[in-house]
Amino acid sequence: MPAFTDSTINAIKARLTMSEVVQWYIPVIQKGGRPWARCPFHGGGNERTPSFVINDKDGFYHCFGCGESGDMFTFIEKMEHMSFPEAVEMLASKAGVEIMTESGRARKEKGETDILLDLNQRLQGSFHHMLLHSKEGERAREYLSRRRVSPEMIERFCLGYAPRSTDWLHSFLIGKGYSDEMLRKSGLFSANHYPYPLFADRLIFPVRNRQGRTIAFSGRDLSGRENAPKYVNSPETQVYSKRHNCFGLYEALDGLKKEGSKAILVEGNFDVIAMHQAGLATAVAPLGTAFTEEQADLLSRYCSRIDLLFDSDGAGAKATDKAISIIHPKGLDCFVHGLRRGKDASEIIEKLGEKALLEDFNTAESAFDYLVNKTAKSYDIRTPRGKSGFVRAISSFLESTASNVERESYILSLSTYLSVPEETIREDISGSSAGRRQREDDARVPEPEPVKRFNSAAVSIDLYAMLFLANHRDLFRQYRSRISFGDLRDREAQDIYMALENAMRSEISSNELFLSLISDERARNDTATSFGLDEYRNGKVSALDEATDRIALRGLEEQRLVLTNQLRSFSDSLDGEQITEALERKAELDRKIIDLKAGLYGRSANEDED
Repeated sequence: MPAFTDSTINAIKARLTMSEVVQWYIPVIQKGGRPWARCPFHGGGNERTPSFVINDKDGFYHCFGCGESGDMFTFIEKMEHMSFPEAVEMLASKAGVEIMTESGRARKEKGETDILLDLNQRLQGSFHHMLLHSKEGERAREYLSRRRVSPEMIERFCLGYAPRSTDWLHSFLIGKGYSDEMLRKSGLFSANHYPYPLFADRLIFPVRNRQGRTIAFSGRDLSGRENAPKYVNSPETQVYSKRHNCFGLYEALDGLKKEGSKAILVEGNFDVIAMHQAGLATAVAPLGTAFTEEQADLLSRYCSRIDLLFDSDGAGAKATDKAISIIHPKGLDCFVHGLRRGKDASEIIEKLGEKALLEDFNTAESAFDYLVNKTAKSYDIRTPRGKSGFVRAISSFLESTASNVERESYILSLSTYLSVPEETIREDISGSSAGRRQREDDARVPEPEPVKRFNSAAVSIDLYAMLFLANHRDLFRQYRSRISFGDLRDREAQDIYMALENAMRSEISSNELFLSLISDERARNDTATSFGLDEYRNGKVSALDEATDRIALRGLEEQRLVLTNQLRSFSDSLDGEQITEALERKAELDRKIIDLKAGLYGRSANEDED
């Protein structure tokens, strides 16, 4: 169930117009009495003739060039690469609307989330102030100076210092009015030795989400104690999941949103800062763990290419291989950089400066070339056995290639490289990877299909009925007794049917919340388009009745065909009573089919007379 009430959505729509929201990103002009813009989705805002029409009255947009449709919430989702709840929060903030949630539990969780975010934000400011201005923070300032971290980066990443005292953090936060119950949930204290702080005498790196709100901290030890871990990271909390976030993402967003940008994945916090300091401001890092599927999905919202720059040691090589295995199957371009002048980016900055890091970073090879060159060092490809082992070692990469064209290009390259026929390589890959291929095929994320333009004339009868009901959701309770999920053959129609079920149970009335319930992007886009089409918004209920009857007729004819085939195939093994029962069922189906056809033909005749 969505977290937001209709009143929240309606309040936002009452204070903001569709044109106003679009104008935050691209110019809006008046043409023919309607607002228009150059489409930001397929034209990048550079079309010669505007094709993006805005309907302020109903709160929707539609592009006649690429077929994209939606409301102000879907527009923000796509422009900012946000989820629906994040878009609601952003627009509510812009409109000055207080967000209301649907249940007491949701309100409580929302309240706790806000408290934790406020706590983290307050603490970030205090840590930052202590780094810059306190006497105790002088050692941290000296440490950053030795690492050649610039004042601009200290400000950009809001670096801070946690005092040496193990009593300070608890006393400070209690003094600010936070309860022990909330502090135990904050992730700032030892779970087994509360209120002992996780961060004491440490350089602090705040972790910020995409909206710039502090959700966690990472602390680098400055005490020099032998048993102290070098880094301590916040545990999972109500506002923080390390698998779903990256250090430096907020700071990298401006660069990532530019067309043709690439994310640069490095190993640690200092590496991220070093890259930004050198002008490579799309660098991010995992959060104390190996790179995850969720982090790859997060970055794919903003770019189609990820460059890897891990440490030049054995662990860095393993991390590179693991990251490639995650990134490549998602259809993202992946390139690998190697450093010659230092172990990692921060070391090069510290010893040689920004220019040296930029020069070292300039060379890159594709993930395929990287794996070929690396694997060739382990096999003697002058021998048949070495060639076979080489192909086996690289087969998982080839099998996980989502594009057939891309895979064939790799095989052609290998054929030339190994002096082996392409078909032989394919056979080896197939033989060595049959089991793995099946598992990976099950898990592989397919390449996203471009949104196809909505064509009302090509809509299936299933989809027509569901789009009609999406525009008249008050009718769904009545018609669901005539159409079931199993009656539908169209996948889009099935997605909309499930959304209609959920909307009915949750008593959702707003179009925006309804659209958020549709999981398939194309179904969601077509539904949004239908909200602006007269044949769905103001269509006759008789058209829905006809569509419903045709769906029911198709189902009955399918049942009759199955029964007829069963009678023909198994008549020899059925006794007289069973044959009689089967014939009676068939006769009943025949009657229903005749009645439905009579109704349909009668309806058509009446319409012709009219």
